Amino acid sequence: MRLTAPLSKAVEQLASKLNVRPSQILLLKKDIDLPVHSSVSELGLGIADIIDCVVTENKQEESDKRNVITVRLQGKEKASVQEYCLLKNAPLGSILSQYVSGLSASARREAKFYFDGSRVSYNQTPADLDMEDGDVIEVWA
Repeated sequence: MRLTAPLSKAVEQLASKLNVRPSQILLLKKDIDLPVHSSVSELGLGIADIIDCVVTENKQEESDKRNVITVRLQGKEKASVQEYCLLKNAPLGSILSQYVSGLSASARREAKFYFDGSRVSYNQTPADLDMEDGDVIEVWA
């Protein structure tokens, strides 16, 4: 690497070797973040300087983990509990449809869903209902 090349070139190479995104790589000198748009010569770095390379967690994955919740659908029978994972901003329709697909034809037509005493529609999202991980939607059929 040339002394005049930006550190971003080194970050790109490291990211490729480590199979991570360049934005996940942090270069530090004595616990100070080095700007990757600067070059080695601009930063006054020499051969004896030690640069720490830290790989951070993928922010998108971390954000997705926080946005995913587990919702339980519970019918009258204890054995009727089913758990589904979905994004907080995804419509509940997909899991409601999956649940009713296991019911008899007459029960499908009669099925109604309730969360905290209020009826749930297929286009509502967990975020709309302020749901938290592990919350239960009651199924009345």
